[in-house]
Amino acid sequence: MKSKTKTPIGRVWGYARQAVGRTLSLDAGAAGGKASVMDVHGGGRAARRAQREALHRVRDELVVSQALDTQGFPERAYPGKGQARRNNLRLSFKPGQRPFRETAFSMAVAYPFLSGASLGHEGAYIGDDVFGGGAFVFDPWELYRQKVITGMSMILLGAVGTGKSTCAKSLVTRLVLLGRKALVLADRKGEWDAIAAFLGGLTIKVGPGQKARINPLDEGIRPKLDPDGEPMTNAKWEMIVRARRLNVLLAVGAILLARPIAGAEHTAMSTALDAAVSIAGEKAPTLPDFTKQLHSISASTEFSDETRKAAERLEHGYRRCSEGDLRGMFDGHTTVVFDPDAPIITVNTKALSGASPEARKVAYACTGSWAESMVTNADSGQRLCVYEEGWDSISDQASLTRMVEAWKLARDYGIFNILIVHKLGDLDIAGDAGSAMAAMARSLLGDTEVKVIYRQESANLATTQKELGLTDAELKEVRRNEQGTGLWKVGRRAINVRNIRTTAEIRPFDTDSKMGGIAA
Repeated sequence: MKSKTKTPIGRVWGYARQAVGRTLSLDAGAAGGKASVMDVHGGGRAARRAQREALHRVRDELVVSQALDTQGFPERAYPGKGQARRNNLRLSFKPGQRPFRETAFSMAVAYPFLSGASLGHEGAYIGDDVFGGGAFVFDPWELYRQKVITGMSMILLGAVGTGKSTCAKSLVTRLVLLGRKALVLADRKGEWDAIAAFLGGLTIKVGPGQKARINPLDEGIRPKLDPDGEPMTNAKWEMIVRARRLNVLLAVGAILLARPIAGAEHTAMSTALDAAVSIAGEKAPTLPDFTKQLHSISASTEFSDETRKAAERLEHGYRRCSEGDLRGMFDGHTTVVFDPDAPIITVNTKALSGASPEARKVAYACTGSWAESMVTNADSGQRLCVYEEGWDSISDQASLTRMVEAWKLARDYGIFNILIVHKLGDLDIAGDAGSAMAAMARSLLGDTEVKVIYRQESANLATTQKELGLTDAELKEVRRNEQGTGLWKVGRRAINVRNIRTTAEIRPFDTDSKMGGIAA
């Protein structure tokens, strides 16, 4: 029988069939028969089985005798376990690999999650590097020291239920346990109360009907050194406090009057503040004290008609804080303990959910100014400043201006900012396209060195890629990431991280218990 196969193994099988035919023919001739290979094929099942066994036996003998393996290639040296044979689950064929050469830059772009190194081992454990297979550890102050990042701000975004809140709480909780401090501003859902209790911190609840009252005109915490690094004198401290008080009064006035403070209103405001401070003596003046001095200016003949009219307009606006929908929140001396040494302080504004937009903006301006003395005080140590539901924190110019300043001066203050939003489109709430507020909100992205992206809705993916400069490979990971896994862009490095909670953290971190889910 002539084999039609031209490969070496084909020739081996052809030789085997011929040898089997000759063997069977000889056996039949010795027995006086006329058997042949065709006679065997025409026989029964036992005859065909005998032919197959003889065929394999002769094939193996030919392979050994001709020094060929089962694939028809020259036989090679085998390990101690022996040569690969039929049915012993070993093969000798090894496909050859064509050499492939590429630059390191191209490989890093094509395989971004396989080319980067880890961020080191110093910091708080966040979770596992999905592609690197190791632990992901993060400490912004350590990364800044190593020059991995040049800015001290982070934006954290993700759709509802993807795990972004759990990521923020893991980062804050574990860094606080390592000695850092934290401040959570404008916690609209009150979900950080459990974190503050878990860490032994302080929660301040602000809103209609709440017991806490905050005086936005408090002088704040006096640092040991001035901005120039010299000892803080009484004269310098008085100037800093006056500027801070005027700033918050300007912000609140602009919100209440729905326009910027201008003209003679500045004169009336500064005059009324100085008079209120003088009358208060060693105590801090309050908004009612300031409003009372505005009334005195409007009724006095010592000032010009323009100044009196300006004071009267301001008086009507500020009376809302003590007689309108803001009554009981910012119209007296502070009634809560403000401890800058607390590991974490959270400002719960959940009670403002049903309040007017103006009331929420005034609350954010007052609490932000109140906390500014702690944030800008170098004596208070390194601190994380969390802007929960950041889309609401940038809805007024005063809060947005304060946030942009915190982003610009984070290194000087020794703070690390964390802005939490659902999508980048939330920044458009700051103002119309082309407006100054819209430009300020977008400037936050340019000053943000750390970006953490959890799964986004399909409609937001294109904007996310464009605004954050994601590659196609990174965008693919964002699109298919499961709950609890996010893409971390730290400087020039991209790492896919699966956040892991400890047993003790599950309960305080659970922000979706009412819906029976996991964490938002």
